[in-house]
Amino acid sequence: MHQERQQFLKFLRDRGQRVTAERLALFDEVYAQHQHLDAEALLSAMKEKGLKISRATVYRNLDLLVDCGLVRKQRLGRNRFLYEHVHPGQRHDHLVCRRCGKVAEFVSGGIGALQAEICRAHGFDPTEFSLQISSICRDCRAGRRSC
Repeated sequence: MHQERQQFLKFLRDRGQRVTAERLALFDEVYAQHQHLDAEALLSAMKEKGLKISRATVYRNLDLLVDCGLVRKQRLGRNRFLYEHVHPGQRHDHLVCRRCGKVAEFVSGGIGALQAEICRAHGFDPTEFSLQISSICRDCRAGRRSC
């Protein structure tokens, strides 16, 4: 996390942005979480820790972290964006329940190789790609969740 924090600090300074306690606290909270976060959950987590931070500050700084390449913003499911911190060299894809919104991550070397093969066949040089499979999770199918 130290290297990522230094990258964020350099990114802010290079853009003429101030390094504030709120920005650093937000960075720390995002990197302390090991799950997908929505901005509202992040705001709540920070307020629970006694930090005074506005909704606008959370959204603005999440955008900075995305621009910096340290956080990925994805529309997972129909109506929400989720954020997750990026681990260089590690990639994964997502399964999303259409009823309850549960997100499951999975890794498949075969899918990555197939995507690269498809890009080569069409003359593309892939810079990024993601796969999201929408379905109904086991709990929703079994009626164990009130969706």
